Amino acid sequence: MESKAKKILIYKVRNFSEKFDDTFAFVRENWKVLFKYLTYLILPVCLLQAISLNSYMETAFDMSSISSGKSSDMTNVLQSLGWSYGGIILTSMIGAMLLVSVVYGLMWIYERRDERLEGLTGSDFKPVLLKNLKRSGLAVLFFIGILILAMVLTAMLIAMLSPLIALPIALVLMVVAIPLMLFMPVYLMEDIHLIPAFQKTLRLGFGTWWSTFALILVLGFIVSFIQGIFAIPYYITVVVKTVMGMHDNGSEFFDSAGYSFMVYLFGVLQSYATYLLSTILAVGLALQYGHASEKKDHVTMEDNINRFEEL
Repeated sequence: MESKAKKILIYKVRNFSEKFDDTFAFVRENWKVLFKYLTYLILPVCLLQAISLNSYMETAFDMSSISSGKSSDMTNVLQSLGWSYGGIILTSMIGAMLLVSVVYGLMWIYERRDERLEGLTGSDFKPVLLKNLKRSGLAVLFFIGILILAMVLTAMLIAMLSPLIALPIALVLMVVAIPLMLFMPVYLMEDIHLIPAFQKTLRLGFGTWWSTFALILVLGFIVSFIQGIFAIPYYITVVVKTVMGMHDNGSEFFDSAGYSFMVYLFGVLQSYATYLLSTILAVGLALQYGHASEKKDHVTMEDNINRFEEL
């Protein structure tokens, strides 16, 4: 009988190579469960996102025909562009909420079950998923509010001081953005309220800033590179359709329903692959959060003490 691989602990101090290896080890061990729930929940979002993406790309290329005199209704084109872009943003937010809710919900269960994710049923996972969806929705609204506040303050500082103040503000925001990448693991994997989770994220994130930055840089590059490969068929078919549409010869085929449906399917594939591959970065951030929590707060030691006191 084949022995089980050693359980991957979430809360553990790790060096960079251990975090990198354990990220892929977790995905490799639990890829079937991750694939099942992500496909079931995110694929419908990808179907809608591809519609908005196709509409956006077609409208963007239509703007070139306006400048050449083929169309004069710039207002309608810009309005269509705005609606399409809004659809992309909305579906991306929903997809991201579903992604983190599934990944961190499964990791939370994995940490607490002796069987890990083996034999996990939909009824077992549903309460955790719904709780995470609610929390991720609150987190999105919270960060939208912070973004609006930051934009207003930046505009006020530029108006009162100088446009040059935008550069140091941008650098500060970039520095702060690295610790905030740990917010979702903190908020979704702990029994903690929103504001304390935000404060804890900043404390853990700035305390492990360089290691968080390095992990995001490396995993982000790998994920983005593979995502780019899956995006190639979509952009090739879109560009070919646009270029051939400028000529009369062969334009009927590229304007056909069959070709348009193929472009749509490539758009779905691109979106779907983007979400699936983002799982790697999400898992890596969770392990980085576990590393920071163990390093700064010694959560495993506190849990062991609490269990001993209950005996």
